[in-house]
Amino acid sequence: MKYTLAADVIDLVVKLTPFLDGDDGPPEAINFAGHKSFNEVGDLTVKLMQDHAGLREGDRVLDIGCAIARNALALQRAFGSDVSYDGFDIVPYGISWSKKRFRDLPGRYDFHHADVWNSFYNPRGKARAEDFDFPFADDLFDISVSTSVYTHMRKKAVAQYLAETARVTRSGGRAYFTVFGRDGVGEGSTYSFQHAGDGDWVEDPSEPEMAVAHDLDWLRAHLEDLGATQIDIHPGYWRGSDGIDFQDIVVATFGEAE
Repeated sequence: MKYTLAADVIDLVVKLTPFLDGDDGPPEAINFAGHKSFNEVGDLTVKLMQDHAGLREGDRVLDIGCAIARNALALQRAFGSDVSYDGFDIVPYGISWSKKRFRDLPGRYDFHHADVWNSFYNPRGKARAEDFDFPFADDLFDISVSTSVYTHMRKKAVAQYLAETARVTRSGGRAYFTVFGRDGVGEGSTYSFQHAGDGDWVEDPSEPEMAVAHDLDWLRAHLEDLGATQIDIHPGYWRGSDGIDFQDIVVATFGEAE
């Protein structure tokens, strides 16, 4: 409840005053997208999407769990108005900040609040993640991105989000998302994921959604059931070995690859 009250106040301050506008990104006090360099992480994600998921000019992009516009700002720096973008998130002030920041920037970048329940970020949310339908038409997007989202979601919710991702992605489109694969646990790994849940594993049972690992074999089979014809997995360096990013990256192509 304390967070909810604070979030309501932050949302009003963002909407009505310039105090939290920030310079190159949101002030650290309201940045819930991670604590590393805001722009550096966004730029890396866009570069990896270009290199491994074929992100290019003309794409219509869906950002699932867009937080506070980190990926959107990186896309705008890289492509300007040469891509179109929709992002949704469950934190209202993140959406308010993003809309305000992009109000005078070129291109079509739209942000949507998804009223999905979360015990910390949105405890008044009306929908459950495992029942949530994305507010977009079928076959609409060329590529989707979801970074550090499924690492905080349980198996049933991830299954639903991936099903919705497949629904809104056109044939030949790609999904780029990050996870923790349970097979990565070992000597030197950042997490141990010793606590088994309902088809997943959590790091801390007292805060289960802080870090969640999934079975990569299940993920691959589920994506294939949803129509994925190509699935590439790039292990992350959370495993204690070399990787192109911290979390494991999954790239899935739905339908016939171009």
